[in-house]
Amino acid sequence: MIKLRKDIKLDKGNWTEQGDKDLVSKWKKSKRLNFRLNHLKPDENIERINIQNELFKFIGPNAVVATPFYCDLGFNTSIGEGSLINSNCVFLDTDDLTIGKYTLIGPGVHIYCADHLTDTKLRVIPKDDKLNDGNYSYIDGKGRFDEDMDYTITVFSRPVSIGDNCWIGGGSIIMSGVKIGDNVIVGAGSVVTHDIPSNTTVIGRPARIINKD
Repeated sequence: MIKLRKDIKLDKGNWTEQGDKDLVSKWKKSKRLNFRLNHLKPDENIERINIQNELFKFIGPNAVVATPFYCDLGFNTSIGEGSLINSNCVFLDTDDLTIGKYTLIGPGVHIYCADHLTDTKLRVIPKDDKLNDGNYSYIDGKGRFDEDMDYTITVFSRPVSIGDNCWIGGGSIIMSGVKIGDNVIVGAGSVVTHDIPSNTTVIGRPARIINKD
């Protein structure tokens, strides 16, 4: 795990380093399961159920995950009873990703638990850097990185939750840390950057409330 400098304060979330051995091992297992899921024949229903039960933290009865489908880890994702994940969805589930009951996730929806800081010095760091000494000697006065050093990428993750009876329109993007209530409609192609209360319809980039029940 990467240590934060003392002058950096975050309300919540988890830090990790791409290259963390335990995470890489789990990621590889997920990718193998994800590959098998995406290459099943349409009538291989028993195998599909078995793979989904192994891949996901929870998947409820009568939930459907259409392929192709892509996720980072799988074991952080919970999908409620009767929900439908349409084809070509991407889940960057580096933290808890929870979808309620009877929720529709349209084709091509992306859900991102993973995030990165805008400060390049904290996003791209030397592999042996601890991020707690304030030493940026690998960057010159013009902000250029030392090309002789090996670097890694830091990732900050926050949970995403979507309630019951929602409809997330195709091509929408749900950003890190977002909570969506029950009975919410997200218009196709929207980018959801903030929490959405129950019983509302939102649309846009970024998504804005256009109707409340």
